[in-house]
Amino acid sequence: MRRKREKIRLFRKGASETGQSLVEFALSILLVFGMLFFFIQLSFVLSWGNFVQYATFMSARAYLSAGSTRGDQESRAMEVLSRMVKQGVISNADRFPMVAVGEGGDDANVKGASVGGGPGFDPGNYDLSWMQGVRYTFRSHLFVLPIGKPGKVPAASTGQAVFTSESWLGRDPAYQDCLSVMKQLKGQIDNGC
Repeated sequence: MRRKREKIRLFRKGASETGQSLVEFALSILLVFGMLFFFIQLSFVLSWGNFVQYATFMSARAYLSAGSTRGDQESRAMEVLSRMVKQGVISNADRFPMVAVGEGGDDANVKGASVGGGPGFDPGNYDLSWMQGVRYTFRSHLFVLPIGKPGKVPAASTGQAVFTSESWLGRDPAYQDCLSVMKQLKGQIDNGC
């Protein structure tokens, strides 16, 4: 009888702890997978940011050197940026919308992009006249788990962040600009436009 009571007591003690390791495993695996997916998403965002930096640089190069008019230079820069970060020149759809989406910008054809003078640009001030180039702003999710309500303004509480890539290489004067300056100088200087 005593043996039977002891077996019952041991059985009851073990019954109260059954499943403990399974619960601990489930909680720890959720934490591990959450961190793993966060770092995967973070690597996608950082890789896209690196690619966007290259795209703005290439677009700023096109803005710097191409075209006979200022409008032509701006359109060539936007074409280069559109080919790199959008699905095509005609389409305004983002190349990888699951990673990042263009946000804001001055151009209606390439959402998130702006070409021209940056903050503080002053064409009359020689020290600030170089601040011309390309800017691309994009919004990205940093958390895999949805936190906050969809459709809200990007903020840290909603798990979104807004990034901006800029490349200020300046802009060579367009051929038309050069000719107009040469007409004002009336042949005093010939720089070979």
